[in-house]
Amino acid sequence: MATYELPRTEFLPHPAGPDEGVIYEVRDLGDIETAFGVKRKVAVKVQSFGKLMEDGRPFSVQKMMNLSGHDQSDLYKFRCAALGVTSLKDDQAYSFDDQELIGVRVGYVVEHQVSQKNGNTYGNIGSIWRLDDQTKGEIVLEAQGNAPEAATPTSGKIEDKDLPF
Repeated sequence: MATYELPRTEFLPHPAGPDEGVIYEVRDLGDIETAFGVKRKVAVKVQSFGKLMEDGRPFSVQKMMNLSGHDQSDLYKFRCAALGVTSLKDDQAYSFDDQELIGVRVGYVVEHQVSQKNGNTYGNIGSIWRLDDQTKGEIVLEAQGNAPEAATPTSGKIEDKDLPF
């Protein structure tokens, strides 16, 4: 049996405090077990305009929420704030098109929490609002999508160079 040394990575969270950015991805996380039973969740990801990592890429931060149209749910409140409205009509509230949020320019506050599980610090969106200037900045980061795509060889024949090992 072989033993492998696994690389350790240092996760650097989005800096705490106010920032501005753009929503670049809404990801369906599927059904997740919670203290209140299984809940369907989505993650909304925001790319910073002003805060950059050491490699020059913008920081990003996400907010995970239950997929719910109830007016007291986090997703409902997030959608209203990002869309700049005080409420959603019933047909809007209970029908969520993730594309309504993609490209929306927002201001937001990042709050840090330390995980009791592993001691890591994570950045989360504490509050969010729609920016008046919806032309500001550009999307640099790419959405990861809900499922990774398999690599396809360019010819019909698989060659050694197409193999991952």
